[in-house]
Amino acid sequence: MKKMALFCALILNFCIANAADIEVSNAFAKATPPHVKNSAAFMDIKNNTDKNIKLIAASSNISKTAELHTHKHAEGMMQMIQVDDIEIPAKSEVSLKPGGLHVMFMNIFSPVKDGDKIDITLEFDNGSKVKLKDVIAKPVMKKENMSKH
Repeated sequence: MKKMALFCALILNFCIANAADIEVSNAFAKATPPHVKNSAAFMDIKNNTDKNIKLIAASSNISKTAELHTHKHAEGMMQMIQVDDIEIPAKSEVSLKPGGLHVMFMNIFSPVKDGDKIDITLEFDNGSKVKLKDVIAKPVMKKENMSKH
């Protein structure tokens, strides 16, 4: 019995240490107009470890499916493309932002309104999961409009 308690304590300590390895800040979701079927989430992800970590999956309570995406300039146009993962280098931070890397929520259950709160779970290749609660939705300006401000 003591061995089982020690084992459980070790596992718990590993999970707590893992949670501190990755910090997520400035998270927000994209509010959507009516009839739009997709939304997105943006955030800063900090890797406090000595090893590169990859964001490999995400999920949310607003859609059945979430994908990792980026934008790429091809044939004179910006195109959004799905990526397998998003690497966060050791002792570094990566920003997921409009016009760049982001989490895409496909076929949302209902429109996401300004001020709505959503839950997001991020999964990493080191086995860590980060659960974000009550991420606020807000309108996101298109990239070309942002440069005018």
